[in-house]
Amino acid sequence: MSKVKIISDSTCDLSEELLIQYDIAVLPHPIVRDGELLQDNVSITPDDIYKWSDENKTTPKTAAPSIEDAINAIKPYKEAGDDVIMFAISEDMSTTANVMRLAAKELYYEEHVFVINSESLSTGIGHLVVEAAILARKKFQPEEIVETIETLKPYVRASFV
Repeated sequence: MSKVKIISDSTCDLSEELLIQYDIAVLPHPIVRDGELLQDNVSITPDDIYKWSDENKTTPKTAAPSIEDAINAIKPYKEAGDDVIMFAISEDMSTTANVMRLAAKELYYEEHVFVINSESLSTGIGHLVVEAAILARKKFQPEEIVETIETLKPYVRASFV
């Protein structure tokens, strides 16, 4: 029996405990620091970013995940026959959502991959992701989950300092 897998880009800023508790997968966001390409929460931690930002009086640049990374995030769930709901940072800030769509298309799995433009960042995405995971656990269909999240998006506000 197929299930619905929730995947978010790492800008959702959910703790490891919440990711495990709600069985949420994460697609790391690349971070460019001093010309070096690092993976959010893989090869660089938020504390590393804060420290570097304080020392350099700026923030590192980010990039959208690669299509290869997005394909690799989807592939095990395609092989299991699962539907996938993917959350991306606001499309006003990044092309991440489009990369996710292109990865699904590349895998010929776009009818099973639902990409949500969160229209938010950080905890704004995080709240939506957790809600989707709760609905998935309750065996809601992917279309029902997406519809519910779309109705909740206007009520979510987040800021990043």
